[in-house]
Amino acid sequence: MSNDPPITELLARWRAGHRDADDALMRAVYPVLRELAQARLRKGAATPTLQATELANEAYARLHLARHTDWQSRAHFFAISAKIIRGLAVDHLRARGSEKRGGDQVLLPLELAHEQPGDEAAAFDVLGVDEALTELEKEDPLLAQIVELKFFSGLDTDEIAETCGISRSSVVRRWRYARAWLADWLKSR
Repeated sequence: MSNDPPITELLARWRAGHRDADDALMRAVYPVLRELAQARLRKGAATPTLQATELANEAYARLHLARHTDWQSRAHFFAISAKIIRGLAVDHLRARGSEKRGGDQVLLPLELAHEQPGDEAAAFDVLGVDEALTELEKEDPLLAQIVELKFFSGLDTDEIAETCGISRSSVVRRWRYARAWLADWLKSR
């Protein structure tokens, strides 16, 4: 994602109401949103009714509603996108009548072992992870943002560091803690 067009500039022009910015922004960010949606779905979203195109379209529509946001950077845009993708996944599961736990549980593999390629990805239910992130946001908003960016935007460690304004080593350290926290929290439920 680091070689994308100047999204920050497009966002500023879009916010200012420049007519050409809307189309240019769509061309710049839609493929990225679709790629993120495909990556999330490819990694095991067991919901045949949710397609990458639908998820990307809805994410873009919701971003369009946030047009007047003071977009600080490309990283800020992707942080907001992660929140939107998370919300869409949760909304979709709730609309399908999925229970919080039990019979109709829909699992989405979330790569807790992301830093070690080749490790098995653990599977958690999206609603459970959403609930965990809501709790984690109360305790440590930055840690919750790191988890959200990793799970729902698919950003790598360097991109997360840029988005959060912290060092790469801090992201790695906090990610290790977050994996342990999530595993404990999800086991206790």
